[in-house]
Amino acid sequence: MEQEYLSDIELYYSQKISGDNIELSGDESKHAARVMRHIIGDKLHVTDGQGNYFQTLISEISDNSISARIQNRKNYKNDLENIIFCFPRLKSNDRFEFEIEKSIELGITNFVIFNSSRTIPKGEKLERWNKIALAAMKQSLRTYLPNIKYLNSFEKIKSFEGNKIILEQKGNDSIINFLRLVKDKLLSEKFYFIFGPEGGLSQNELNLISDCKKLTLTPNRLRAETAVIATATVISLL
Repeated sequence: MEQEYLSDIELYYSQKISGDNIELSGDESKHAARVMRHIIGDKLHVTDGQGNYFQTLISEISDNSISARIQNRKNYKNDLENIIFCFPRLKSNDRFEFEIEKSIELGITNFVIFNSSRTIPKGEKLERWNKIALAAMKQSLRTYLPNIKYLNSFEKIKSFEGNKIILEQKGNDSIINFLRLVKDKLLSEKFYFIFGPEGGLSQNELNLISDCKKLTLTPNRLRAETAVIATATVISLL
């Protein structure tokens, strides 16, 4: 997807696609018709969240939906599909949602939110998180709807198959050096980047994944959400 071509568009989301027709419904159709004041014959840019981008023309508008006919389509590859960010909820809900939003804007599409022994807010809010993910995808003009999973126990991360990396201040190597060495593997192997809560992961949790590679971002201590966003930034610049 050419960034200069898409830089000024407004992106919509729909999976209601049949042949050359797309239907927008719910909040998507309301925003297009009532907020943006689109009319029949207007151009709409739509993604299905699975890598496909459609340039369409509105053919029909009703109270609850918009029908559009596809004029052009293109599929885009998700270069970061093997990158999974794993982190817990934070004491500040605003900061937690901010790190999800900014990571998505930087291209991360897979998330695992887990309960940690030092996590203060427990439980999941997947409906809320998915809304944030959808908005961030559209705002950053990306075509892959992020996948967010929730684990009620940190121990379940141990069973994940792939490369596990813990980001911590006392890491054995810098993330920049590490990514340079594994750059070619990012397209073929899964990499789980694990971040702790405020106060870090407990020793028991670290013992569960003692075979993980430990990397550092900076010699200085970073806030939990800063570490996540900084890592996403470094990865996006590969």
